[in-house]
Amino acid sequence: MISREGEVGYATNGYKVIEWLIQEHREMDKVMLFTDCQLWNSEYGYGDAHLAGYWERYKREVAPHARLYIFDLAGYGQSPISMERDDVFCIAGWSDKVFDILAAVERGKSAIDEIRRIVV
Repeated sequence: MISREGEVGYATNGYKVIEWLIQEHREMDKVMLFTDCQLWNSEYGYGDAHLAGYWERYKREVAPHARLYIFDLAGYGQSPISMERDDVFCIAGWSDKVFDILAAVERGKSAIDEIRRIVV
């Protein structure tokens, strides 16, 4: 494991996904990050500043209408970027029904109403 340090694990440099999209000038309508929301920046430590900064830049320079969907797969209660925006969504857990919820939200519908319609 020591020989693979920095290659995998130990850190979730989530901002690198957005950094790559900017570098490649890839315009996406949705960016989905599947994470435990404990994002790490190898240069600066824990925190959301790097992800938030890259997301602002991506929206400004490449894809002004993009939406960021963060899937919290661990439930530690952290948010890697402010949710007080209309282009960033944090979704706890995972199910294939998520796609129905995303479609409803993008049509301007209530996510809660869509969830209530799901038959288990």
